[in-house]
This record gives sequence, structure tokens and C-alpha cells, in this order.
Amino acid sequence: MKSLLKIIALIIISSYSNAQNADAIIKSVSDKFAKINNYTADVLIKIDVETIKIKDRKAKVSYKRPDQFSFKSDGFILLPKNAGQGDFMKLLSQKSTAIYVKEEIINNVKTHFIKLLPVDPNSEVVLAEVWIDKVYSRVVKLKTYTRQSGSYTVYFYYSSLPYNLPERTIIEFELKTLRFPGKLSGDLVELEKEMKKKGSKGRVIMIYSNYKVNQ
Repeated sequence: MKSLLKIIALIIISSYSNAQNADAIIKSVSDKFAKINNYTADVLIKIDVETIKIKDRKAKVSYKRPDQFSFKSDGFILLPKNAGQGDFMKLLSQKSTAIYVKEEIINNVKTHFIKLLPVDPNSEVVLAEVWIDKVYSRVVKLKTYTRQSGSYTVYFYYSSLPYNLPERTIIEFELKTLRFPGKLSGDLVELEKEMKKKGSKGRVIMIYSNYKVNQ
């Protein structure tokens, strides 16, 4: 009986400790983002869909604290709404319950795997799974489940850019979750046909340059 009580006590202590660790880890990421009041960057967008050749797009991304993102591009951008840092920044700016899952290696990087559950029942994001670099406290992978845009996964790659901003992101998602503008032309016509195929997936590579931060 005493042994059983000890095991239960250890489980409770471990769960409480993990919950504290999850909050502390998320805070370490949030504290770094808090140093950024605003930024702009140029983005080269490479769209990868099986059997379809789609020309690269160029865009300008703007961010204003705490969670305002905007894209201006030279054409339709094949992305779920707020994909990339947008949804994660919104999560950081609102109340969420953080659950520590385990340590995991992603792209040769040791990470903390944490689940975030928004407290707001009307939040567009239902659940976010985030993998955070144990050394640099930055997001390596993010999988987001939303009400209207399905789920998508983002991989973040870094160099020596300021404020731990990514140099490149890769976004993977199901094409059926996208909403197209009313009139399509050119390469987007073929893309719409591909969307109708069950299980069709898209992959977008975003390469950032010319960051201007806090200006």
C-alpha cells in the first residue's frame, strides 16, 4: 500500500513539474518575441504541388506586436490563413494551457514537445503542437489544428538573423483546406483540379530576406 502511494505521489509531482516546465519553456519563447515591436521582410515563395508547375511568388510580410500579420504579394499565395508564425504569435498573446509531452529530436535538433490548448472557446486555433529548441528557445516545428483551415505543419530554419527570426520556413498542408479567389487563371486552374483529388497535399517554401526590425 505504501509503495502504491509513493508511486501515485511521484506521478502527481512529475505531472506538476512538467506543467511548470511547459509554461516556463513557452515563456522563454514569448520573452524573445516580446523584444520585437514590428518588422518587415521580403519573401520568396516557392510552391511545390505534385504534377503541377507553379511559378514562384514574391511578397512583403509585415508584423506589428502583438499578433498583426499582413502579406502583400504579386499574385495569389498558396497558404492556409495565418500559416507560419501568425497563429503561433496569436497563441502567445492569449491564454493557453501548456502540456509538456516529451523530448524529441527534429531535424537533428533536441526539442521540447509541448501541446497548447487555447482557453478561449472561440479561438480559431483548436490545438497547437510545438517543438522548441532546447538550447536556443526557438520554434523548430509547429503543427496547428484550426476550425476553418484544417491542420498544417510548419518547419522553421534559422541562420544568424536578429531576434531568432527564421531564414526559411516550410509549410505542409492538404490542398482541400484552401479557399481560392472567385476567378482563377494560369497555373491556378490546374491547381484547382488537383485540389479535388483526395489526399492531395501542398508544400510551400518561404525564404526571408531584408528584415527590418523595430524601425
